[in-house]
Amino acid sequence: MQDKMNLLRDLQEIDQEISTIETTRSDYQQELGVFAEQTAEVQTMLDQLNAEIDQLRDEEAQIEQELLKQRDNVARVEARLPGIQTQKEYVAVLKEIDVAKKGNKELEDQLQEKRKEIAVLVEDQQEKQASLDAITENARARGSELDQLLSKSGSQLEQQVQNREKVAADVPKSLLRKYQGLFKRRNGQALAVARNGACLGCNMQLPPQLFNQLLLGADMQTCPHCNRILYVEAEV
Repeated sequence: MQDKMNLLRDLQEIDQEISTIETTRSDYQQELGVFAEQTAEVQTMLDQLNAEIDQLRDEEAQIEQELLKQRDNVARVEARLPGIQTQKEYVAVLKEIDVAKKGNKELEDQLQEKRKEIAVLVEDQQEKQASLDAITENARARGSELDQLLSKSGSQLEQQVQNREKVAADVPKSLLRKYQGLFKRRNGQALAVARNGACLGCNMQLPPQLFNQLLLGADMQTCPHCNRILYVEAEV
């Protein structure tokens, strides 16, 4: 019976190590995932800003084009003034020029506002780009470190899995199934030390007869409270 218990203790130690490695690897992968999420989030904002800036610059170009056209029209109308013969025509042309200049002023105001909008977005774009560059650099440096850690822990995991297979092969199948079920249900602790008449897995007192039988080591015993497989540590 002691040989079986020693195998189970070895198996639990290996399984706990495997669980620790897997948790650590999951943390590494989650950290890599955070970099990817941050990069995607900032890149999306950058793409949106770039699209908005492109749209505003197209509108800016259209206003500039219209303003140039209207300024040319004003210049052509003003060029007619010296050749006007009648007062009525002169007044009409002046009115036309005045209306055109007011229209130009509106276009100039629109152009100024459009450029302000672009400047605000460009500043935001530069900030987002700086953030993306920082995230990318951090991801590159830390990502390289995480890749190495994942590679190292992957090798450790592979070795422990091989060790587990060797130990598990010597455990009777029915006992192995029982152990595996307990390991899963009891958060990685299928076995528990019995000491001073108590189960240290759940800190409950054991029936005296059960504890005495456990000390004799004739049969495998389980805690009636938490169902963990009990063992007694050898005195040093």
